[in-house]
Amino acid sequence: MKRLWLVLLASCSTESASVESQSQAIYGGRPAPDDHAVFYLSSGCTASLIAPRTLLTAAHCVDRGVEWATNAMDGMTGAPRYRVLQVQWHSGTVGDWSPDLGLVLLEQAPPVTPLRWRATGPLPAVGTVVRHVGYGFTETRSIGQRRTVELPITGAGAPQSFGISLMTGGNGVSICNGDSGGPALVRDEQGELVLGVHSFGSVMCGSSSGSALLYPYHAFIETWLARFETASCARDTRCVSGCMPADLDCTCGLDGQCSAVCVDGDDPDCPSTCRIDSVCSPLGQCPIDLDCLPLGTSCLRENQCASRSCISDPQNATRYCSIACSAAAPCPSTFQCDARGLCIKRQQEVLVEGAVCSSTDRCEAGTTCASTGMSVMRCTRACTSTLECLAGTVCDFSTHVCAPSPPVVLDGGSSWSGPLAEVGCSATGVQGFGALVLWLLGRRRRTSARVAKTIAAPMPAP
Repeated sequence: MKRLWLVLLASCSTESASVESQSQAIYGGRPAPDDHAVFYLSSGCTASLIAPRTLLTAAHCVDRGVEWATNAMDGMTGAPRYRVLQVQWHSGTVGDWSPDLGLVLLEQAPPVTPLRWRATGPLPAVGTVVRHVGYGFTETRSIGQRRTVELPITGAGAPQSFGISLMTGGNGVSICNGDSGGPALVRDEQGELVLGVHSFGSVMCGSSSGSALLYPYHAFIETWLARFETASCARDTRCVSGCMPADLDCTCGLDGQCSAVCVDGDDPDCPSTCRIDSVCSPLGQCPIDLDCLPLGTSCLRENQCASRSCISDPQNATRYCSIACSAAAPCPSTFQCDARGLCIKRQQEVLVEGAVCSSTDRCEAGTTCASTGMSVMRCTRACTSTLECLAGTVCDFSTHVCAPSPPVVLDGGSSWSGPLAEVGCSATGVQGFGALVLWLLGRRRRTSARVAKTIAAPMPAP
């Protein structure tokens, strides 16, 4: 079996393992006494009950063996403990990566309602809240206590670009060791269901972490359920009538219709290219293909886009998926049709230097919208000298941006109407200055003569 684990796997923890050799888990969470379908495994991991006797967990939680499982709040000492009969991990690969998914068969069914699991995509939008549950280390170094935390999805991440893992966590709140195998739960109109399985994280808990998605590998789970569990409304390759909503095993069977309901493209009536294979099928070939990136989404190559158009535009250097456009087929409202006949992101008006602006405006090259010490913001440039600024502006050394020149205020006030002294070296100015000097010198001579005459005069007789 070829499996390439990330260096920073959110691996399991055991009672005998030292804390120093482990990462911590569910930081910033709270106790989860009502999550009875979330179990603690003897391997030191977490798992979710998805069928009467089936636990879903991470592959790296079962490849060393599991003896028992419990859903007690204190997983390390609580009861009851259910004996494990069999385990299996996903042995297929996508590129160099083996999906981090494992399954556990219990000897008897616990008196717990299994969790639903999501067999279809796509990945919910960034910002969608995911609830994590696990038994891992906490910020107080305790382990084996079932805890939960809500976090928004930050995107899809390693190891494959088509979304094998959903990413969550950061700012001191995350999952890591001991939480591996636990559920990443999302909510739909019927309640919560498992979207992914806790898989990997960073060495420093509280940072970003990843959960392996289920829908790209639903066949792995369905084959197991068909072997060990009775037929149900969940995806298990067996059609059950009367399910609400309808059993996808009925809709996505061989019936001569390529159904868009089977969003992972695994309907046998659909072309094989519609299935998840990291290549987007061309437009019109599939009802839906999860490998296709939506319009406006960043792309690296043309075959990630249904239209085979991965482009940039004058205001967006990062390439993104586009579609063809014309007068008869206009672009969506947030896009505009360019000269190539492709939809580009709607271009902003470019404001010239000195124009009043806001933080959402686009200023011309070399300038940014910044405060210039006035009550309004303007498109201006950074400076270290007034020589770098346009006429009528000076470099404001407190903000280091070019700002309008301050008004000149006279000593007598701005309404002064009297004569102003001439500035410069004009002939009149020089003559005036010379007369002043001669007058001062003459005055000094007369004063000195009076003082000398007083000293020379005889003192009056007593």
